[in-house]
Amino acid sequence: MSLAWPPAYVAILLLFTILIVEGIKRKYLSSLRAVPNASVLAPFSRLLWAFPQEHFGNITLALPRLHEKLGPLVRIGPNEVSYYSLDVYDLVHKVRSEFAKDPRIYGEFVQDGHPALFSITDAEEHAKRRRLMGQLFNLSKMDNLTELMLQQVDIFVSALKQRRGRPVDLVPACRALEADIVSSFGFGTVVGAISSWSKGEELPMVAKNDEKATWMPLITNFPRLCLVWERLENLVFAATGLHTIYHRAMLEFDSWSSAAGLQANQPTSKLPSSSSRPNFIRVMVRSGLAPQSALSEAKEMLGPGTDTTSASLAHILWALAHNPQYQDELFDDLARHGFAEHMGGLEGIPRLKACVKEGIRWAGAAAAMLPRVVPDDGVELCGKFIPGGTIVSSSPIWYLRDKTAFPNPDEYDPYRWLSADGQRLRDGLALRDKYYIPFSKGPNVCIGAHFSYYELYLAVSHVVRNFRIRLGAKSLSPEQQQQQQQQQQQSRGLLRAMSTSASGFQPVQLPGRREWVAAAPTQKLLVVLDERKE
Repeated sequence: MSLAWPPAYVAILLLFTILIVEGIKRKYLSSLRAVPNASVLAPFSRLLWAFPQEHFGNITLALPRLHEKLGPLVRIGPNEVSYYSLDVYDLVHKVRSEFAKDPRIYGEFVQDGHPALFSITDAEEHAKRRRLMGQLFNLSKMDNLTELMLQQVDIFVSALKQRRGRPVDLVPACRALEADIVSSFGFGTVVGAISSWSKGEELPMVAKNDEKATWMPLITNFPRLCLVWERLENLVFAATGLHTIYHRAMLEFDSWSSAAGLQANQPTSKLPSSSSRPNFIRVMVRSGLAPQSALSEAKEMLGPGTDTTSASLAHILWALAHNPQYQDELFDDLARHGFAEHMGGLEGIPRLKACVKEGIRWAGAAAAMLPRVVPDDGVELCGKFIPGGTIVSSSPIWYLRDKTAFPNPDEYDPYRWLSADGQRLRDGLALRDKYYIPFSKGPNVCIGAHFSYYELYLAVSHVVRNFRIRLGAKSLSPEQQQQQQQQQQQSRGLLRAMSTSASGFQPVQLPGRREWVAAAPTQKLLVVLDERKE
């Protein structure tokens, strides 16, 4: 008696067999079989290990631990390898590198069909755009931004004074400052984030733009599904006027940026008096860049391009709240330099420069893994052959927490960079300087690095000039509250006697976090700012 299986069962069995055979091929017959696996599931599909880790903001936290255990190369997908090696990083990101940007990832950052500098994958076009933008972002041009940045910093300080001793969550506060600085620079008009924050509200188009970074794993892994969802949202909105908070915020962002972009391109005679300040869109268009491309660049700066600097600032101020003595010493240094406001003067204050550099290192805000495609002929990395077409990636923030270059890397300690008396920078630490790559390396190094440093110098110096920062008890565990009480005692004269450090500085542990395109703390960074009486 023969047994006939229903066609559906046969189809399921056939599909299951194909999946098993394909999985065996990927695990045991692949050219990457010699590379250790992040998980037994990693060789079969990136959806089984890499995607869940990305979605929950954990992949760049988990991989350094796996590299420590498995070595410099770890396979995270059928055709993907993570590497933790500065020598490999130099090879991949060197000038005229043959490792191209992965279009699957970088293509999702394109604004309105016009690639910006970060998302341009063609090396020649990237170099051309970078030269064009250098007229605004080069170090020699930073002092042209003094008035623009100071105006927003002063407004920010005034908003902080209105808090009158109430706790401040530094993450949204610093994000508001960054959004207004970048919108003023990029579009010639502020988005109004500080004003909104001072009234107790986060500007939705700013807050939800940040949230978009957490959705990038879904967007890059399921692009068609996300496109269908976006079109469905548009249809529902057109038919009913109803939409999600996120959808409304993105529409507001597109509407505001388009209107601001049009205003930025008006003839100078029709613009307000503040138009003499650097205006990115106007300068780029006058230099020959297409208006839509200039608008896309400005939108990318205001959207995914600003959460990193604001996160660094929030972490720096939170770390300073743990160290009242360092704040007072920094205040004295700033006063001796006449509360400098130009880039050269600020960089010449060792305690300020160390404070900011260590904050950038410690916060490690730019967490993206920067995937590249191996050239067609393949390459040997760390003694293993990697075939052409393989995706290789590494995050620059891993090297900022290298235990050899930065002992106790999760601790904030500006004396990594300072002499014990805080009066000069420590030179000659080659390994430390080699591993300090917060803005990546090579031709794709972040063009906004000097811009970011200048913002941080100005913001930190003006906050310290106007306030003494202390921790907000609501954000602390019982152990942290006890630590705060001890630090307050030390600030009344016992600090040097009780400290085990010659500098008197109490290192600060990195708060819990998740990491997507940018890092995001999992707790509020609450502080109280007490106004100084000069």
